[in-house]
Amino acid sequence: MLRRTGIAIALVGFFLLPTHSGILSAAASGPLEGSWQVMDVGGMPVAGLYLFAGKHYSMMFATKDRPQIDDTNKATADELRAMWGPMAANSGTYDISGNLVTIRPIVAKIPVVMKEGANEVYAFRIEGNILSLTQQRNARGVAVQNANTIRLMRVE
Repeated sequence: MLRRTGIAIALVGFFLLPTHSGILSAAASGPLEGSWQVMDVGGMPVAGLYLFAGKHYSMMFATKDRPQIDDTNKATADELRAMWGPMAANSGTYDISGNLVTIRPIVAKIPVVMKEGANEVYAFRIEGNILSLTQQRNARGVAVQNANTIRLMRVE
């Protein structure tokens, strides 16, 4: 009886092993897959995180020196712009072609970025655990000249 149970367990493991390794290799198939902590944007330190999983991404970053506003209902327009302006946030789908990643936001801080058909294109380079992204085309389809490079460090 014990021998039969052992053989059954071994056979189940044998058949699950290929499935399990296929799932693992699919999960880590793209060069951007994982979690990336933002180090700086154009040399300016910022706080942020980019996530790439499967065909979806999420990105968020903001400068660290934004003003604290205790009651946004009493804030002036200038105070709100100072707090929310230096922040980027969007999530959606992405695909890679060579060294270019095209993002297609589903939700974004700025409405034009998530309009139907909008996408942004970034050139990317990975050196060790550092990812560099430089925008090539914005959500309006306009080529971006002299864009700041976003540097990120892989954290997972």
